[in-house]
Amino acid sequence: MKKLFPKQISTLSFAQRSGVHVLEFLRYLDQFGKTKVHTQLCPFFGHPNPPAPCPCPLRQAWGSLDALIGRLRAAYEENGGKPETNPFGARAVRLYLPEVRDSQSKAQGISYEKKKRKRPSQQQPPQPSPPPNPI
Repeated sequence: MKKLFPKQISTLSFAQRSGVHVLEFLRYLDQFGKTKVHTQLCPFFGHPNPPAPCPCPLRQAWGSLDALIGRLRAAYEENGGKPETNPFGARAVRLYLPEVRDSQSKAQGISYEKKKRKRPSQQQPPQPSPPPNPI
């Protein structure tokens, strides 16, 4: 039986919502995920390509959750919400997302490394070409 999103939360105005409500929403979304996340008791925990199927749950991928929260946070503020009251930018949500990322990377045996920003290479000014030889 699928767990449905609680009606009492869906009737709250945005002014009444908090980071706790956002976390409950993110956990609700997990039931629709397509990313296999191995539990610590699974024999394939920490293996990126398991050789056989297992009963571990499907979850929402960390990147999908991070992108969704980023879009919702921006939409809230674009529509007149104050950054300090934004439930999508609450401390609890900011702490939850890295926790999901780390647990998913450990469960799948894929270490997460923050991408380094590429700095634009400094182009050297063009060297003047030597004058042609008049031979």
